[in-house]
Amino acid sequence: MNVIPLISVKKEALYEGRAQDAAVLSLDILFTRVEKDTMLYVLDYDGIEHNNPNFELYQRLTEQCILWIDNGPRRLDDVMDTIMAGATNITLRKELWPDLDMPAIQELTDDEIYLDMSLYHQEHKTLHVPYLGDIGIVLFNEETMYGGFSKESASKQKIFLYTGSIEKNRFWDEQGLAGIIIDLQKKQGVKV
Repeated sequence: MNVIPLISVKKEALYEGRAQDAAVLSLDILFTRVEKDTMLYVLDYDGIEHNNPNFELYQRLTEQCILWIDNGPRRLDDVMDTIMAGATNITLRKELWPDLDMPAIQELTDDEIYLDMSLYHQEHKTLHVPYLGDIGIVLFNEETMYGGFSKESASKQKIFLYTGSIEKNRFWDEQGLAGIIIDLQKKQGVKV
């Protein structure tokens, strides 16, 4: 099972995790803490909340890391800009892009595409992806996973779960998840 470290960006500052109390992080320190070519999940609150993604930061991060970017694209041009800035994986949010044109996105890129289905799963208790093709799922609510779906459904889709610790790694692996996303500070054993 893959374990992907997460960093976040808010007001152009880099943080060691998703939580509001995560420590601020400089690029130099980040580059000393992650190995070259490590996959890094970049949760860009500036893009998600204000439609103002940090493209220049992504370009600097690609010098050291492979990027999975979650910046809330709302149009096809936003997806293209994110890919051009260095994303190899991209997370889309249906609540930010209600008329999501998945076939056009799939035609645009061969990169891995994921849907943040956290809100959808909470409301509908299902993880059905309403698009054809190899679309993965990202969930940011660990509680929904306990008994929330069968191993069979997990094995049919690439599901990544944001989790607060690596203690349940074995459980998530047994559930058939493709991987977990965890705050950089927690992945490296640093206490919050």
